[in-house]
Amino acid sequence: MSGGYFDRNIYAIGEIAASIERDIARALRPKPEKVHEDYWTIYEHDSPCSCRFFGGWGYMTFDKYEEAESFLLSRKGIVKAEERYIDRRRFEDDVVFQSTDSYMDETPDEEHIPVLYTIHHCVYDHYPDDADVLELTDETIETMKEAYRQIRIAEIYATRIDWMMSGDDGEESFRERIKEDLVDFEKEYASKDWICIDGE
Repeated sequence: MSGGYFDRNIYAIGEIAASIERDIARALRPKPEKVHEDYWTIYEHDSPCSCRFFGGWGYMTFDKYEEAESFLLSRKGIVKAEERYIDRRRFEDDVVFQSTDSYMDETPDEEHIPVLYTIHHCVYDHYPDDADVLELTDETIETMKEAYRQIRIAEIYATRIDWMMSGDDGEESFRERIKEDLVDFEKEYASKDWICIDGE
């Protein structure tokens, strides 16, 4: 026999520890160089409470503001917005444009508000889209290491109780084996290379 008192649920404890171990390794590995993004894009405000990418064509980007404005104004039926359609609380300092022939949906009291357009400047750095990156602070990683340690200790206790209650170990060997397993684990934990884990 090899346990069975806990109906193999001990394996779930080990799987949780292994998952934490993999996440720690991901967080500690060197990060790829970030990609710098700096571009302009157009949003179409087709209802009072929502917006979407211009024309529903996907995410269009422009290198310069002037290119985005020129593209927008080259479309039939789009002009600079009248002052009455510019809600400073919503659009802040954005330049607002309006449609001359399309109107917003879901407006209050069937008010006819033209579809509005704004040009946004997007500047941010990000990892390449296919990069397997996990960013965690040092404090969080240390807490996760301790969580891993405690869960592995729980796994040792659960395994030994499982074997005793299943009749594989007597009470004396149960206590002896827990001590041995804990000593072995603490040695393993103290020398652990968190970046290189088994199976990676």
